[in-house]
Amino acid sequence: MKTLKAERKTNFSRTWEEESGLLNFLSSVHSEVDKFNSQFEFGIHFMPAVPKDIDGDGELPPKVGFIVERKNPLLPELTYCLYSLLKERDLCGYIGMYKEGSLKTFRELKPIKDFHQGTSALYEWMRQLVRASCEKVML
Repeated sequence: MKTLKAERKTNFSRTWEEESGLLNFLSSVHSEVDKFNSQFEFGIHFMPAVPKDIDGDGELPPKVGFIVERKNPLLPELTYCLYSLLKERDLCGYIGMYKEGSLKTFRELKPIKDFHQGTSALYEWMRQLVRASCEKVML
């Protein structure tokens, strides 16, 4: 006698964040920042604290994908930051300055639309962060 096993199909629907590669990209940011630092030694690190506001808006910090910081050794009192926000289906990057718990934005970067190719855009964002800190952009 032959027993037939009923096949069970589980239908997991993948979210847009999974399909687009956004989650994989965000999970790789930490290691990519470490690689960038080991190659170029610019002293970019993840920000240990979340700012209380961004440009005066207290609702933006929880929506941030990541924040990295760079201190210019020539101006140690200034902390330059690169942060990302998801707007619709684009990850937008911004350069700003962190001071007294607040982040002030002074430059918007080209957004990442294709997260499967996001590493090269992330490296460009970090180059822009280094450039801003070397130009000693001040608010």
